[in-house]
Amino acid sequence: MKKLLTVFFFAAILPMAWSQRIDCTQSLSQAQDEFNAGHFFGLSSILQQCLESDGFSNEQKVQAYRLLAQAYLLTDDPIAAEDSYLKLLIADPEYLADEIKDPVDIYFLSKKFTATPRFTPTLFRLGGNLSFVHTTTRINTNSSSSVSYKQGLKVGYQIGSGIDYNVNDHLAVSTEVNLALKGYSRTENGLFGSDEKSVTETQYWLDVPFYVKYAAPLGKIRPFGYAGFALNYLISSKAQMVATNNEGISQNPTEGPNENLLYKRNRLNYSVLLGGGIRYKIGRDFLMVDLRYMAGLSNVVNKDYNYYDAKSGYTMANTIGKYQYIGDYFRLDNLSLSVGYVKPLYAPRKIKKARTKSAMKKISKQDN
Repeated sequence: MKKLLTVFFFAAILPMAWSQRIDCTQSLSQAQDEFNAGHFFGLSSILQQCLESDGFSNEQKVQAYRLLAQAYLLTDDPIAAEDSYLKLLIADPEYLADEIKDPVDIYFLSKKFTATPRFTPTLFRLGGNLSFVHTTTRINTNSSSSVSYKQGLKVGYQIGSGIDYNVNDHLAVSTEVNLALKGYSRTENGLFGSDEKSVTETQYWLDVPFYVKYAAPLGKIRPFGYAGFALNYLISSKAQMVATNNEGISQNPTEGPNENLLYKRNRLNYSVLLGGGIRYKIGRDFLMVDLRYMAGLSNVVNKDYNYYDAKSGYTMANTIGKYQYIGDYFRLDNLSLSVGYVKPLYAPRKIKKARTKSAMKKISKQDN
């Protein structure tokens, strides 16, 4: 019985919905015919029911409000025309009047408005990274010049979010907050003749970049580029160390639990960054791919505690006696690739200064 009632319900409701859809399509067609015939004053009553009942699709709403705006301009009602154009932008915030396809009066009216978002949040961004150590001063327990050094790469990750403040359609001032796992490995050979030492350091950072972004405002695929600086706060730093004493043909490795190196590090660091990528439009939102290089400006090593234990401040650090490790002074660079989801907060509004001069230049150029 319930199944029969369900079938009956849908059989009854679907024709009604389809009929409403056809009626709204016919209403838009009728309004266009009336406009072409020069009957401007009755358009609002023809379109009102479908606009208020949400019977139009977004594309049909754009057509309807554009028709109403043009009719109000022709009947010398600029306030109603502006209201209709504002509602057009609410239906489609990325609608741009064209000097060729659109009537001249609509094109000029469009220059009084913008829907550019004041703020564009990146709801999330995540990806992987590689860190590069740039040694500024060599410090070692062995003075031999025969020591060789080898840097290794360690894949990390980052996750965060950000927001753009849009100065105009192209330019934005942006900031982010990202949690990043970064790391590197380093091997030294030839210590005290033939000894070896390896250090793999893993760090958690809180990165807060600030930058200026330039982006393409139109199209399905929109490239962007940016440059700026970042504050980098070190949350934790631990290292896995292995020291190998090579005596003849025997090897005697020394290893143990991860060593806490946070006290040997400067917590607050600085860097410059350069990056770019693309945004791919999905509906009103975007998927983003971002490639960034962040170059460290400051020495990561805390010189006051590089040799000493954290608790006493004057006792020789355990890492020196056990692993022959002091640590070079170094900067840390980072290359990252992230994907993210961007949701513009469109804000259709009338602007204080209409851009009619640029509109006139385009029309004059087209006429010539």
